[in-house]
Formats: sequence, C-alpha cells, structure tokens
Amino acid sequence: MSVQENIQIARTSFDSLNAHDLDANDRLQSDDVKFEGPGAAGTLNRAQSRAYTQGFLTAFPDLHFDVTQIIAQDDYVVVNWKGVGTHQGPLVTPSGNSIPPTGKKSTVPGSSTFEIKHGKIVSSRIYWDMVTLLGQLGLMPPM
Repeated sequence: MSVQENIQIARTSFDSLNAHDLDANDRLQSDDVKFEGPGAAGTLNRAQSRAYTQGFLTAFPDLHFDVTQIIAQDDYVVVNWKGVGTHQGPLVTPSGNSIPPTGKKSTVPGSSTFEIKHGKIVSSRIYWDMVTLLGQLGLMPPM
C-alpha cells in the first residue's frame, strides 16, 4: 500500500468513529489487530478495542474527533486530534467504577499511531490526556 492509501485508511477510521459506526471501523482492522490506550488493561484485541471505544461513545453520545494533523511514513500513520463531547452517559473507569454523567462538555487532545499492512490496521496506539478529561468534568481539583 502507498503512504497515501494508508493515510486514507486512517482518515476513514476517524470518519467511522465520527459516524459512531463501529462495524465500519472493525472492517478497517486486521483480525489480529493490537490496540493500546490510556486506561486499557494492556494490549487489547479487536473485540476489546471495540468495547473500549463503545464505552466513550456511551459516555459521550455526541463525541466527535477533529483531525488536526496527519504524518505518515511507510506503514505508519500518526493522527493528531481533538475529541469533543458532552458527558451524558456513565463513564466506566479503568478500575471498573462508573462516573455518572456530569453534563459537562470536554475537549481533549490526543494522538493515534496506526500501523497499516496490506490495507488493514494491524496496530493502533492511542495517547490522550486522562487528567485533562477528568479536570474538565470537574472530577479533579484545578491545577
């Protein structure tokens, strides 16, 4: 695959997330995709990654990702983004507790690094600031 084709796969992944279409997002991933992200208990498989994402779509039903930058080389695409949403549903924490809806809007910057081979995402590493999210929801004292 060309770098431009890999960039399009990464863009399509964000389009499917913005449409809240996890089935479409699953089709972009290899069967043995590996996922890592804040709060995840180690490396996740595709089903676990989907559950991780669904947790945020449940907590933030208006969640939208604004892509701010894409950098690509060979099989790797890095997407910098801002996630924006209103906390309207329960948010499950890494410990398994649930944070009730606060009704507060949050904007959190993040970055996703995709490895893409043969037209499929084989690994995805997501980095975002959990402290920023919790602060904006009023769950941490201001710094």
